[in-house]
Formats: sequence, structure tokens, C-alpha cells
Amino acid sequence: MLALGELQAALSALGVRCVLARNHRLVLRYNRARSAPSGLTDPKLHILAPEGTRIATTDATAYRLDNGQEYSASDPAAAAAALSRRPH
Repeated sequence: MLALGELQAALSALGVRCVLARNHRLVLRYNRARSAPSGLTDPKLHILAPEGTRIATTDATAYRLDNGQEYSASDPAAAAAALSRRPH
């Protein structure tokens, strides 16, 4: 959440609207081995632009967009600048 929050703040400073979201998974069939456990899911940053919405995730080393683009998570300001210049 922290790394995506930093990207969100950097994008907001550039005038790019975005929403940080996370879901809570509720598993009712706890006796099935294939079911993931109940709990919070990985957060996603929804980047809203006139060209469309992109979804970013991170593992704290890189920001990954749903279209395959990756940016280093070590510099959220540089990633935000690159994202704001690129058409989605």
C-alpha cells in the first residue's frame, strides 16, 4: 500500500487522477484446498486518464501496469512523470 500510495501522490501532484483500492476476500468454503484464504487482497492503483484506465500493482521493486509496462519503484516521481507523458 505504501509504495502505491507514493505513486498516487506523485501522480496527483501532476494532475493525474487515481484511486488506490483493495478488496477483502471472504472464503466460505474453508475446507477446499484450492481456495485462497479470507483476507485483504493485493492493492491496485487505478490511474484514470481520458485515454482509459490503467491498473498498477507493485512488489515494492517495480510498478507494473496491466498493459505490461514497468517502472522502478525506487523513484515514484520519475515513474509518475513517465506515466503522465505516455498515452495509456
